[in-house]
Amino acid sequence: MIEDPKKFLDGFQGAVAQFSKADKETLKAFTNLNETALQPGALDRKTKTLMCFAIGIANGSEYCIAARAAQAKEAGATREELLETARVGLLMGGSLAFGPILTVFMNTINMLFP
Repeated sequence: MIEDPKKFLDGFQGAVAQFSKADKETLKAFTNLNETALQPGALDRKTKTLMCFAIGIANGSEYCIAARAAQAKEAGATREELLETARVGLLMGGSLAFGPILTVFMNTINMLFP
């Protein structure tokens, strides 16, 4: 379980850089898909990133929770918006999402909004 979201996010950036050296083409394709999906349209980038965050919670993905929460803040999301979005993710994920994911989520937002 991710205990320190900042350490995780820093490590994740390093892993991305290493993967880019090993398989630049795949990383570029994934990055392009990510950017295309999050482009503003009928929904703005912040809303789409919050959706990704809720899905990460519902699926129990610690990595998505930490990364997408940071991206949502970068896109302008507030602590309150992350909390409300987490409610939706917990609703959709049920008790499987609630237990271990709650710790990761609270550690992450406390790191982002000290």
